[in-house]
Amino acid sequence: MNLYDLLSNFWRIDEQKSFSGNETRLYFFLIHLANRSFWSEWIEYADKKMIANLGISLQVLKSARERLKESELLDFVAGGGFRVKTKYQILIPKSVLKPSPIPYSNIKDKNTNNKDYGKRKGFIHSGSDFD
Repeated sequence: MNLYDLLSNFWRIDEQKSFSGNETRLYFFLIHLANRSFWSEWIEYADKKMIANLGISLQVLKSARERLKESELLDFVAGGGFRVKTKYQILIPKSVLKPSPIPYSNIKDKNTNNKDYGKRKGFIHSGSDFD
C-alpha cells in the first residue's frame, strides 16, 4: 500500500464528492492510525475515543464514515455494546491514476531558442537580459 496513492485517490474523489471537513479529518486520522499500527489490515478503535479525538458527535462520526464507505475509501464494521470497538479498513484504490501523455509540441527544448528579441530590427542579440 502506497501512502501517496491513497492521498492522490482521496483528493481525486474529493473533487467529485466534496467531502466535509469532518469526513476529511476522519479519513486522515484513520490513515494516521493505520500507519501507527504498521498498516495492519483492520484497525480497531472505540467510537467514544474517536469522537473525543476528532471533536465531533457520534452522529457526525456515523454519517462521515458511512459517506467514506459509499465512496469506497474505507470499510468498517460498526462496534456496539460494551467494549466492542469499531473495525476500520482503508481500501486500496481500484485504479492507480496514470499521467496523461504530454503532446510533444508543448515540450520545450533547451537547445532551441524561438525568441527573436529584436533580431528583425537590426539589434545585436547576445542572449543577455540587458540588451
